[in-house]
Amino acid sequence: MKIRKGFVSNSSSSSFVIAFPHQPKSIEDLKEMMFGKQEWHYDWISEEDVPTRPIAEKVFIKIDNKATTDQVTELLRRGWFNSYISPKLFPGHVDCWDDPEYKAIVRSDPNRIEKQRIFWDKYSDINDQRARAIAEAFCKGFENTYIVVMEFSDNAGEAIEEHTDIFRRLEHIRTSYH
Repeated sequence: MKIRKGFVSNSSSSSFVIAFPHQPKSIEDLKEMMFGKQEWHYDWISEEDVPTRPIAEKVFIKIDNKATTDQVTELLRRGWFNSYISPKLFPGHVDCWDDPEYKAIVRSDPNRIEKQRIFWDKYSDINDQRARAIAEAFCKGFENTYIVVMEFSDNAGEAIEEHTDIFRRLEHIRTSYH
């Protein structure tokens, strides 16, 4: 048995689907889209105001080609986001825990693993279809924008970008991989 004696990280990462009004031409153009005239952004993690330009620089570097619906679907399929898992925000979402038959198996069946896999596959397929539907709706709804996907990780020194709502002025979806 190995015992870890050093620092153990509880890192996380999040991916974003962002609809920019147009392809950012420069860091300043991007900063204007993200923050308007705001020169400082409140970082609730450090409880300090941080300059907005370095944040815009990090985002600008990550902007690649315009995202396809397939790329958006894959990003949504592999993560969790509020409207994906909250029935209040996305009526009709289902997963295993909503199924009474699944709950009964988990609570009482000693040979439950194989039976659980059947449910996992079923609900995985359903939610893959929902991810596709949401991706298609987002891409169609914002077809006149420049949609990109990008990922930030607090383990890579990107906690501000990952956790402090830097895209609040833009249409976006955040998926979490905690």
